[in-house]
Amino acid sequence: MTELKAIKTVYSYLFPEVRELISELASPFPHEVFLSSVKPPGALDDFHEPIIDRVLNFFGDSVPKLKDFKYRYPTSGSEEGIKEVMTLLQSKGVKKNYVLKGEYEGYSEVGKTRCIETVEVSNETNPKNLEPGFWFISNPSARNGNIIPNEYVEKICNAGHKVFYDLAYLGSTRQHNFDLSHENIFAAVLSFSKPYGLFYHRIGFTFSREEIQSLYSNKWFKNIFGLLIADKIVTSPSIKKLYEKYRPVQEKIIDGINNDFDLGMRPSDALLLGYLGGEDAENLNSGQREIISKFRRGDFYRFCLTPYYLEHEEGE
Repeated sequence: MTELKAIKTVYSYLFPEVRELISELASPFPHEVFLSSVKPPGALDDFHEPIIDRVLNFFGDSVPKLKDFKYRYPTSGSEEGIKEVMTLLQSKGVKKNYVLKGEYEGYSEVGKTRCIETVEVSNETNPKNLEPGFWFISNPSARNGNIIPNEYVEKICNAGHKVFYDLAYLGSTRQHNFDLSHENIFAAVLSFSKPYGLFYHRIGFTFSREEIQSLYSNKWFKNIFGLLIADKIVTSPSIKKLYEKYRPVQEKIIDGINNDFDLGMRPSDALLLGYLGGEDAENLNSGQREIISKFRRGDFYRFCLTPYYLEHEEGE
């Protein structure tokens, strides 16, 4: 029987276009950038600022209101931002956070270390029926890789909740305006890990409406080479075309999976993923349900397609 090569955890595909940009940057290696740290003293303290400006410009059509967040920090992916925002909430006496059922498990794991309970909420729950508190929301959603409508996030905010907005999959979908204008969206993170396959380069940014004091020292303790990669990406015309180029590949991969297993899998909005709804699984036979059982996330089944992207590349 054909093996389902999709994986449960999202290990991002390092696109050939991204690899090429890194190679251009690293040969010759930019030693002069690092040497400039002592001429004059503190020369690299603000190195990240113009790069963040260019990142915001690159994503300007998708998150135009992100530039209105007063405080911005370079971070080790998005995870460091999540941790330090949780630390900030702990200092305020917050005891619980809300997430959608099947959300990114990192929220609950980090919450445990800060004595913060994570409460899963179903899609059908009216936010007005919950005690006002703090929500951690990924959009596009880590549950299935699909875009959550702005109206849903606004509904949470209008019910008096504060929202932490995780843009970990930003850059891997069709063009969409993610509305972060509501004053109750108090912080946001974005990362280059999932959209560009740069997990181990730890490139991310945190934005907040209030100061996160524990991230202040990141002006010194930051990944300079990672920032150089980020700058290379957001100034490259080829990166803007990744979705247009690889969406047909994603659809071809999922067609092949469905031909082999007849699952009825659908392409997620995010390029790396395929998904099924819980109601889709009800129509499958016992063997098919066994195949997909480990991929369940709340009311969905999520499949990382990275191994298939690698196969596609090798077959070209």
